[in-house]
Amino acid sequence: MPPCHLPDRFLDQPRGESPMTLTVNAPIRQSITNLVTLMLALSVAVMSLLAIPAQADEGMDIMDAAREGDNAAIERYHDQGGDLSITESHGYTPFIMAAYYGHTSTLALLKGYGVDACAVDERGSNAFMGVAFRGHVETADWLLANTDCAVNHRNDSGQTALMMASLFGRETIIRHLLDAGADPGIADQQGNTAESLAAAQGLSRIVTLVKFNL
Repeated sequence: MPPCHLPDRFLDQPRGESPMTLTVNAPIRQSITNLVTLMLALSVAVMSLLAIPAQADEGMDIMDAAREGDNAAIERYHDQGGDLSITESHGYTPFIMAAYYGHTSTLALLKGYGVDACAVDERGSNAFMGVAFRGHVETADWLLANTDCAVNHRNDSGQTALMMASLFGRETIIRHLLDAGADPGIADQQGNTAESLAAAQGLSRIVTLVKFNL
């Protein structure tokens, strides 16, 4: 009887395995190989994320810290090399965010780290504009005393902080803005002035204040 020759695909089978065992185990081996490859890829991805600077993966955390006035979190972020000039989707910086929520001590901390206190958002509004219509008197006074931002700064619509304060009847802030040189005669792109905006809201006391500084 002539010698029996197995097909080539069986010649290299592992010792102790039958052709049937090989057929069953091949898909399992491939699955294990794919799983190991995936785990290695995930490990590389995780290591890459860990190597990203703080501002790339903690950008929203710093915005939350500024919103809440969490100075300790901001200090940690800074010490880890985080970018304190980062902006969110509307162009707000941590400084603008902290000002909007009236966190004066946070503004002092951020300014001490060298951030631009006069930075503007996507519409050209600076930190003082949010403070003016929100009515944070202490924060407004701090900005006037500790920054060199133009008191008559106009955003992309031509509006000023005085207009914002007048529209919402922020009497104390209006007085302090006028004392600092705010110009009530400036009109925005729609022709509105601080006086006309107050009049449209029926704020007669504010109209008199803006018109006569009384």
